[in-house]
Amino acid sequence: MSIKTFLLSRMTAFGHAFHGWGHVLKTQHNAWIHAVVALLVFIVSFWLNLPARDWAVIILTVTMVFTAEFINTAIEAVVDLASPVHHPLAKVGKDVGAGAVLISALAAILIGLLILGPPLWQRIGGWFEGTSQTSRAEQTAFKGMELYSWQGESGAWQYAILEGTNRNKTLDEVQATPLDLQGVKTEIGQLAIGESLFWMNKALDTSSNQMVDLPFPPDAVISELQSFAREKQVDLHLP
Repeated sequence: MSIKTFLLSRMTAFGHAFHGWGHVLKTQHNAWIHAVVALLVFIVSFWLNLPARDWAVIILTVTMVFTAEFINTAIEAVVDLASPVHHPLAKVGKDVGAGAVLISALAAILIGLLILGPPLWQRIGGWFEGTSQTSRAEQTAFKGMELYSWQGESGAWQYAILEGTNRNKTLDEVQATPLDLQGVKTEIGQLAIGESLFWMNKALDTSSNQMVDLPFPPDAVISELQSFAREKQVDLHLP
C-alpha cells in the first residue's frame, strides 16, 4: 500500500467518523444537552483555574458520556435495522444502551461535584461570608502564620496553619486539625492581605523531646500553593 493510498483511506475513515458524529448531534436531543452541559463545565473549570490533573479528569468524564451516547445511538440503529417490527429483545437492547448512558451521566455528575464543588463553594461562599478582597484588606495582617505539611497514615498529604509564636510547635498541636489541599487553600484565602505565611519543616515530638523533620509535598503541589497564595496576596515563604 502506497503512502497516498494510506492517507486517502485514513481521510475516508475520518470522514465516516465525522458523519457519525454529525448524525448523533442532529438526531439525538440528549447529545445537545450533553454538549451544553459540557460547555458550561469547561467555562466553570476555566474560571476556577483548575490544575492540569483536574482538567484531565473532567475531559475524560465528558468523553465517557459522549462515548456512551454514541454507542447507544449505534445500538439503536442496528436494532432498528435487524428488527423493524417490535420485539421484546429489541427493547432490551435499546433499554440496556440507554441504561449505559444514564450510568455514565450520573457518574459524570458525581465527578463534577467532587472536582468543581469545593473550589466553586469557596469562590461563591466568599461573596456571602465576607471573605471578599475588600473585607480582607480591612483585616490586620498577623505577619507570622505558620504552614505545616505531613503525610497521614493513608499516605495522603495533610496540612495545618497555626499562628506563629516564639516557641516550637509540638506534633500534637500541628496534627490536631489536619486539612486537605482544598482545605488549606480555603484557610489561605481567608488570611489578611499582606499576611506572611512561613512553611515550617520541624516540630517537637514530645514523646522523645526531640525536633523531627516534616516533609514537603511534591513540587507540583508546592507550586500550586505558591501561585494560589500570590493570587490571594499572601506572602508564602519556604525554608
